[in-house]
Amino acid sequence: MLNLDSDIDLSRFFTWWGQELSFLLPKKMRASVARGKGFLVLEMLDDKVKVSHVDREHDNLLGEFEYNALAKNELNDLIENNAQYKDADIVLRIPKKSSIRQNILLPIAAEANIQQVLTYELDKYTPFNKDQVYFDFIQEEKEKKTTHLNLVLVLVKKSTLDRMYERCLTLGLTPSFSDAEIHPVISGDAGSRYNLLPTNLCKKSDKKPLFIMLGSFFVAFLLLMVLLFYPLSKLEDGLDKLKHHRRLVETAAFKIEESKKGIDYLYQATQDVIDKQSELPAIINVIDTVSKVFNDETWVSQLRYSNKTLQLTGQSNNASSLIELLEKTDIFKSTKFISPVTKDNRTGMERFKISTEITKKYRDAEAE
Repeated sequence: MLNLDSDIDLSRFFTWWGQELSFLLPKKMRASVARGKGFLVLEMLDDKVKVSHVDREHDNLLGEFEYNALAKNELNDLIENNAQYKDADIVLRIPKKSSIRQNILLPIAAEANIQQVLTYELDKYTPFNKDQVYFDFIQEEKEKKTTHLNLVLVLVKKSTLDRMYERCLTLGLTPSFSDAEIHPVISGDAGSRYNLLPTNLCKKSDKKPLFIMLGSFFVAFLLLMVLLFYPLSKLEDGLDKLKHHRRLVETAAFKIEESKKGIDYLYQATQDVIDKQSELPAIINVIDTVSKVFNDETWVSQLRYSNKTLQLTGQSNNASSLIELLEKTDIFKSTKFISPVTKDNRTGMERFKISTEITKKYRDAEAE
C-alpha cells in the first residue's frame, strides 16, 4: 500500500538517473564530471572541526579549524575560492562513538511503510525511542522469493546531533545532510544515501537553475506550438461549413445520448441492487477465517467489521508477524497497523490494532 505521508527525496532519484545514463558521455567527460562531484565532510572533534573533500577517487584533508570567527572566515574563504568545494554537498559526519548501526529484519509486508513501522518499534531494536534519536535506514537489495526485508538502521541521539549542528552554524556552514562514520555515504552511489538530519535543518538547494531550465522548456514548447498551429489557422474559412454541419449532427446525437443515459441509469440502478445483495460476506465466515489464520499465541479482544473493512484489537507474543499472516491469505488485503504496537506489562504480550480489507476473491469463493 502506498504511503502518501512519506517524504519523497527527488535528489536521490536524479542522482541514480545520472549514474545510469553516464555511459552515454565520452570517457574523458565522465572522468571530469566524476571529479567535479563530491562531499565536503565535517567531522566534529571536541575543540576543532576536521574538514575533508571526498569524491569517488580521493579523500583530501583540507585542515582542522577551531570554533571561532577567525576559523570561520578562513574556512569560508577556502570554500568560496575553489569551485569544486563550493559546489560540493556539505556533510555533517557523526563519529563512531556517537552513533549506532543495527542490521534488522522486517516482514516483507512492511515494505510499503517501513518508516512508520520503525518509528513504532524503534525501542525493540535499540535502547532508545523515537523522541530521543534521529534515525534513517538503508534497504539492502532484496533476494528473490524472500519473506523479509534486510535493513541497515543508523541512529544518533538528538542532543548530540543538535550540538554538532549548532557548531556548524557558528562556522557559517549549513549541512546538506548528515551521516555516520560507522556507515558513511559513498560519493556517487545513490543507493548508499541516507540522512540523519531532519529535512527542515538541511541546506536548501538553489532552485534558480531549475527554474531557468523549466522556463527554457516552456518557451521552446510555446514556439513549437506556434509553428504547428499557425498554418492550420489559415484553413478556418474552409471549415466553417463543416462546423455548421457538425453542430446539426451533434444536436441529433445529443438527443440520442440523453435517451441512452436514461436506459443506462435504469440498468445501473438494477445492477447496484443486485451487487448490494451479493457483495458482502457473512460476518461469521470472516471470524472463522481470522481464527484459522491466528495461532494460539494471539488473542483478539475486539472485532469490528464495517464497509468491507475489518478492525482487530488484541494481544500477541509477536504482533509484527500478524500482518504477514493475514496478507498470505486470499481473503485480506491492504493490512496495516492503525496504532503503535505496545507491550502489556501484566500479560507480557504485545497489544495491537490492525485494519484489513475483504477482497473480492473471498466473495467469489463464497459464490462458488
